[in-house]
Formats: sequence, structure tokens, C-alpha cells
Amino acid sequence: MKKLLVSALLIALFMNGCATSTPISTPSQAPTMTAQPLRTATTEPEGVTVPELAIEIKNESDPLNTPYGIALDSSGKIYVNDAGNSRVLVFDAAGTLLTKWDQPGSGEGEFNSLGFGGIAIDGNDHVFVVDNGNHRIQKFDVDGKFLAYWGSEGSEDGQFVRAIGIATDSEGNVYVTDDGNPFVQKFDNNGQFLMKWGGKGNGDGQFSHATGIAVDAQGNVFVSDYENKRVQKFDTQGNFSTGWGLGTGTGVTGIPEGIAIDDEDRVYVTDYLLGRIEVFDNEGNFLWSWGTKSITKSLFQQPVAIAFDTDGHFYVVNQKTSKVQGFNLP
Repeated sequence: MKKLLVSALLIALFMNGCATSTPISTPSQAPTMTAQPLRTATTEPEGVTVPELAIEIKNESDPLNTPYGIALDSSGKIYVNDAGNSRVLVFDAAGTLLTKWDQPGSGEGEFNSLGFGGIAIDGNDHVFVVDNGNHRIQKFDVDGKFLAYWGSEGSEDGQFVRAIGIATDSEGNVYVTDDGNPFVQKFDNNGQFLMKWGGKGNGDGQFSHATGIAVDAQGNVFVSDYENKRVQKFDTQGNFSTGWGLGTGTGVTGIPEGIAIDDEDRVYVTDYLLGRIEVFDNEGNFLWSWGTKSITKSLFQQPVAIAFDTDGHFYVVNQKTSKVQGFNLP
């Protein structure tokens, strides 16, 4: 990611930085990345459990560097915004590296990430990448062919300061959070500005450090606020609906980062500070948590983005360890 990290509760900004189901298939060797089956995780204290850890995607000779965004296309390929290296890596469903989009710069299809930034894929398999060092969003097809970009530096409509999170809805609209310009901006599929909402503050509908964003099947928009330590839900017009913090079910307040919505409209939020994933119903009522109260013992290490496939797996990007974990949903 990087933005304000935690020390005492917020550390300095850095720019670079459970039932067992059928496991994800054992991957083949990749020249620079490996993914390998791991042991089933154990039950955590106080009834908190974690699902089965099936694979890890990690570096060998070509290391990931503060990866942030993750998304899957309709065929199950996994796209990771390896933001510290200003590139996108594409893996198959088994975790084998397929290709890299890794041209640095500011031209079409080139990247200048700041060590954080999301990635999203719409229903037509268009890939949208936050390229925050260039103050823009780039659009590609699944083969990496550049299609379009939009944005410039600034705080006016359609401009960005430090764009972070990105999500798409069922109509192909694109939503972007920006921690330097505290609004959610909504664009059509080709980058035409449609609307925005938010503003600096800690009141209902305001943001201090918006990061993760996700849209459910009804078009409701969920936004995590790293500094205000809460998640907010908005309707399709950007009207505030409800908000909540982390720690209701575990008694320890954490810091929300990434958000994902499953096919039953449950809301999954990564806790960047304490290394957990907390799960809520669509109105913010706590359901369960994965991980421990101690970050030194947690399976997740500074988790940021989270994504689901259609085969009962979910994937978590861990910034501290620069790896992607794949799990079997309980």
C-alpha cells in the first residue's frame, strides 16, 4: 500500500516500501514464482478459526515488493498489482506465473506506482489498474493490451492526488478512492466522470484516509477508512447508509484496509494492524473473524486486498511478507 502506516496506532508513510474442502490444485514450477500446497491451519484462540491455506504465491528470483491489489478474471486467472515494482503480474489458478506487465514510465501501458494501489476487473474482463504515481487509472484487456487511461494530478473532478482503491459494479462503472483527495469518484467504463461524494472529516459520509472499496450486487458501495478506523456503506447515489468499526466480535480495535463482497453479500474486511479478516453481514453486523489478536502469531501479515474466485477459494495479499495466500473457504 503505502500511505500512513502504524506505529503506536499510525506509523509513518512509506511509499515503497473450519471444514476442509478440496485444495487448490498443486501448481507447476514457474521460472520466478512458486505456489505450493501448505498444511491445514489450526484453530485460533477463543473459537476464532482460519480456513485451510491451500497455496502461497511468492517470489524466488524476481521478488514481489509491497503488492497491493488483486482481482480475478472470468477464467480464474489472478492479477496482482505488484505496486512496489510498478507492474502487474498474472498467474493461473494454480499460482503459476503467466506474464508480467512491467514497463516503467508514464506512457500508455506503463506504470509508476507508489507502493500501493488497487486493481479491478469488470464483467467483460476489462482490467483497471491504479497507476497513482502517474495520477491516473489505466484500462487493459486480459491479455495486457492497453485500451485507455484517464486522470491527472489535482483535486478537481476526475483528478487524483494519491489514488488507492478501485472497484467496478455490475454495469461496468468504476469507483476510485484517493487518500489525498478524500472523495469516492465514480466513472463510466471509459473513464467519463459521473459523480463523487465524501469530503475530509470523520462525520457520516466523510473520509480521512479512504482505502479499500467494493460494490455489492445491489450497487451499494462499501469504503474502508484507514485513519477513521471504520467501514461505511453508501447507496447507489452515494448517500450514507451505515458505518461500523472493527473489533466488535474480538474486543480489539483494528484498522480496516481492503474490502470484498461474497456472493451472499457478506462483507470481508482486512485488518491491516492486527492481521485479521473480519466478516460482516451487509448491514455491518459482525459474523466471524479469521486471525488472532496478536499480529506476531497471525496467519495474515499486514493484509491489504482480498478477492474471491467462483470455486470456493479466496485470496489475500500480505504486504509485510510480500506474498499472496490462497484459501479454501470453510
